Amino acid sequence: MATRLELPILCCDSVQIYVGLDIGSAKPTAEDRGRVPHHLLDLVSPGEVFSSGEYARAAHALLTDGPGLFVGGTGFYLRGVQWTYSGSGAHSQRDDPKRLAFEQLWEETEKREPGATYRELQRVDPETAALVHPRNFVRALRTLWLCEQAGMPVSALRRLDPPRKRVELLLVVLDPGVEVVDRAIDRRCDAMIEAGFVAEVENLVRAGYDTRHKAMRSLGYRQLLHHLAGDTSLDAAVAEIKYETRRYARRQRTFFRTQFSGVPAIHISTPEACPWSEVQAFLRGGVCP
Repeated sequence: MATRLELPILCCDSVQIYVGLDIGSAKPTAEDRGRVPHHLLDLVSPGEVFSSGEYARAAHALLTDGPGLFVGGTGFYLRGVQWTYSGSGAHSQRDDPKRLAFEQLWEETEKREPGATYRELQRVDPETAALVHPRNFVRALRTLWLCEQAGMPVSALRRLDPPRKRVELLLVVLDPGVEVVDRAIDRRCDAMIEAGFVAEVENLVRAGYDTRHKAMRSLGYRQLLHHLAGDTSLDAAVAEIKYETRRYARRQRTFFRTQFSGVPAIHISTPEACPWSEVQAFLRGGVCP
């Protein structure tokens, strides 16, 4: 699509933003990047935290030059690009001393009582908690902080200041079906191991990165860290990566079906079914027939 439409690819992946997390995130190859401009890769080091708001700002800076193709499965990032959100901006600056103290408190609490942060979010803002996966500690903590800063549930704040659309999107969802995707996931995991995924994680550990860093808690990296620590065999780690990736793919399928209401979406089962006329019509006028 990028070649035919002469558009840049805007990578929409919450792991590909990290420098050095290459094999496990299936970053585009040097050959691919030479064929088509790729953006929003390698934005921060594995020791840094990167939010959907920061991704949206980087994406909007690129969109000032014209349209692009967002490619990837991090729907939360794409939602951040499309909409403004109450409670973001100044209230969510990472270097705020109060925020740092708040996060440290809950990180320590989470170590003693796994799941405590999500349970607190359920108590404070059950409506927003229902949109957060119970095991997504980072997102639960960020939302809990926004509630703290606003002095009210984020859901109530957003009713006072509803989200506003910033860009028009057309979704083309490539989904060949659960069984085909599951087999592709298994092949991809095996290929990543053969390409040196374990050595990549070893290099990151030598550089000082571990599960204290959000990047290293990403799918695949987390399991191989446990393997390198001697907690599990490589075969068991790979089996878990495959299982968790299949579960993640199912959550992605649900997200793109439920979180983009009102956005024109075309679901296809093969790349050959690409809806060229609809895409070109959208690019001409920002609407899809």
